[in-house]
Amino acid sequence: MSQDSAPVEPGYLGNLTVNEEHKLQEAWVHLLQLSGVEEGLGDGIPDRSLEFQQHLGSLSPAEFRQRLWNFILADHPDVLVLRFLRARKWDVEKSVAMLASAISWRHEHQVDEGVVRRGESVALAAAPSPDDKAFTAQYRSAKSYVRGFDRERRPVFIIKVRLHDPKLQPPEVMERFVLHNIETMRTMMRHPHEKSCLIFDLTGFGLRNMDFHVVKFLIHVFEARYPEYLGVVLVHNAPFIFWGIWKMIRPWLDPVVAAKINFTHGNGELVRFIAPENLQRCYGGQDAWEYKYVAAADAGENDRMRSEKKDAVRAERDVLVRRFEQLSAEWAGAGASATQEDWAESPSADVNARAEAEAGASWRKLAAARRDELADQLRESFWKLDPYVRARTYYHRVGVIGPAGEVDYKAAQ
Repeated sequence: MSQDSAPVEPGYLGNLTVNEEHKLQEAWVHLLQLSGVEEGLGDGIPDRSLEFQQHLGSLSPAEFRQRLWNFILADHPDVLVLRFLRARKWDVEKSVAMLASAISWRHEHQVDEGVVRRGESVALAAAPSPDDKAFTAQYRSAKSYVRGFDRERRPVFIIKVRLHDPKLQPPEVMERFVLHNIETMRTMMRHPHEKSCLIFDLTGFGLRNMDFHVVKFLIHVFEARYPEYLGVVLVHNAPFIFWGIWKMIRPWLDPVVAAKINFTHGNGELVRFIAPENLQRCYGGQDAWEYKYVAAADAGENDRMRSEKKDAVRAERDVLVRRFEQLSAEWAGAGASATQEDWAESPSADVNARAEAEAGASWRKLAAARRDELADQLRESFWKLDPYVRARTYYHRVGVIGPAGEVDYKAAQ
């Protein structure tokens, strides 16, 4: 999937104003302090760790640091931080509090250890639990899957609501299934195409399919735990009976999320959002592919999760993480001082101070370039580590997600 054809939107990595970059630096100072990193930060930004700690529960700095980097995945680390800054309209304190709360929530819901690490491998257990059987049944039902991308190159996640029966599994299983889908879809997103296209296909929908618990959970996670991951939501072929339900759901939505919802009817309207070659024939497109779940044949696909090499691969990545943290501390700490633009706007600025500010601005540009180089190395190290910490998914088995993170939706035949 090409990543270099689309322009970068304002407020995203690669298109930040001076003020937005300064906000990003402030956020990194707080995140590094919460991670136990102090060296190089300077004293330009007050330490608010005690204020943010209320959102972290019992997480220690080391645990917060580990879970922050687990959350980052293969993205440039700034991409995740910028999601939360945009979600809170560039209020640094609110953004960091929101991110800290999300990391604590991920810990409580065992996203890393349970959802990602166990994943679809639970079907291979000698005696799967009832919940594990119900989890696997969700994938076999073909009620949801990712196929292709929309006209803005966002992954398309399709949910066929008529195939869902809320009575067949506990709510906790559906929460786990939702989170596993989101975490898997996140591995298919690439900057600058950082969001997703969701299609709620309501063809054949009836009251028997309505699951208010799942709806509320989806609203919560996309608003509070995975902000800025939704690009557009297409509610397709909603029957008359749905409109009474919509009147109940609509007040639950944040205005930002509500503005992303579009109602489509008939196959012709979906083509406005998804090119025909990327749209399945059942929706009026040219793609003849149909989803059929491919289960793991044996536990061998996850052998590396039990390999002794895992610690060495993780240690290799941690060296890069610490280098990135230290460089970020110096870059962000320098950002707490006056910028070159600040001095240019002050006619009474001392000549030496102005020269110092200009030198600092040049150094920050150099530091930013070095951070970008390290981010590339971190991305490569993530894909080396991923098979050691994530159970393989349907998308790995059919070749949609390659070993180095490459994405090819057409690989699934």
